[in-house]
Amino acid sequence: MTTAYRKGFRMQMHAERAMLMLPLNVVMIGRIAGEIDPEKLERAVTALRKRHALLAVRVTFDQNAIAWYESDGVPQTPFKVVSAADEDVWARVVREEWRKPFPIETGPLVRVSLVKSAGHCDLVVTGHHVVCDGTSLAYLIKDIMAQLVDPEREVDVLPPPPPINLDTVPAPKKVNRIAQWMMGLINQKWRKQNISFGQTDMERMHQTFWENNREPVVLRWELSKEDTNALVAQCRRENVTVNSALWTAFLAAQCDVQGETPAFRRRAGLAVSTRDKLKVPVGSAFGFYASSLNLALRHHGSVSFWDAARRVHGAIKQELARTDIFRMLVAESLYPTLLDSMYFAKYDGLESGIAKRMLKKMNWASTSYGYSITNVGRVDLPTEYGGLRLEAVYGPVVYSDVNEKVVGVTTVGGRLTFVLTCNRDTVGENAAKSIRDLTTSRLRDATRKPPSPAAIPQIEEC
Repeated sequence: MTTAYRKGFRMQMHAERAMLMLPLNVVMIGRIAGEIDPEKLERAVTALRKRHALLAVRVTFDQNAIAWYESDGVPQTPFKVVSAADEDVWARVVREEWRKPFPIETGPLVRVSLVKSAGHCDLVVTGHHVVCDGTSLAYLIKDIMAQLVDPEREVDVLPPPPPINLDTVPAPKKVNRIAQWMMGLINQKWRKQNISFGQTDMERMHQTFWENNREPVVLRWELSKEDTNALVAQCRRENVTVNSALWTAFLAAQCDVQGETPAFRRRAGLAVSTRDKLKVPVGSAFGFYASSLNLALRHHGSVSFWDAARRVHGAIKQELARTDIFRMLVAESLYPTLLDSMYFAKYDGLESGIAKRMLKKMNWASTSYGYSITNVGRVDLPTEYGGLRLEAVYGPVVYSDVNEKVVGVTTVGGRLTFVLTCNRDTVGENAAKSIRDLTTSRLRDATRKPPSPAAIPQIEEC
């Protein structure tokens, strides 16, 4: 089989460099009714390497330690087939994908697995976070399905994904002189230590990370089309976003099952897409277009569900208005290998006061948030592909030691799907299942009660 890639492609890595060494692989899962021929699937994935430049890249470093994506010589996309004897095999595959670091120096930074069961398959796509976000992986599932049913079609080659840098960000905020001076001193002190990291270092640190985090709990579930439509309609009547309603339900379930202590359970991490916020069009590009809001969100148990949802919505809206979602560009003012260093200080015994201070500054030193929720939202994916049917897309599926619980939410084919991950030792499978069940019942119950008096239609989704 030929190895397709764009010869001569080279693009600088920017603020996403902070995630290059992290044990943070992102997974999306397409649940498909019907039988998929593994050979045809592998050919489809290979063909799409010409469509999306970052499907076939490796990472190189120049004399200034700046990282670059490069395409030349990148080997075939790893592909495996797994026979599923029971329903939980997909979760085992996800854990295996998390545990396996990507070969950044040789590439590629994407893998594909096919979990085959009687009558259906799970298409598992995994990417290093420096080349993709959850939406990118959802688009990749769409492209794979389309290529599967029409393998002879000419692949539509997309332009390279626009980078997030000072040229593409609207009105980038300038770093003040004092901060620049301080970062200059930090860089100078760091460079004197002559510390750098490579593939072997990363693999050792990833192994230590997973020895500390063992087997996480991974749960997936969904709302029916009827329940999803009812929730969306009720959110519009109540003048809140679906995202705010989801947060309200998850916060209430957390409070019921775990309480609101320790303090990190009163803090939340919200993923924010930057795809529609750049000066240049992004479209369905495969790349990293994610940011976050970090704020205090609490369960408002003394009021009705929808009154609580409006309070949560107001808090999110206020934080979104005052947060610079492109603040990650400040990272480019730091020496690149310092960005690489933080998890080495946490898990690999790196004795560096600078790296440890950076780790604490990033809120990565310990569990900092009760939840991180990524709502990809409605993804325009067809559900019928010849004799195959895309029943659902689950994800993004991510495990983090910074967030006690991580939730990925996607809407495809008119159904909301959820994946919850957490540490088995600190949260536990029973608690995770209780949170799942309580969240689902609250969302269903909230749509079966009469709407509140305030009824303002057509609210824009966050």
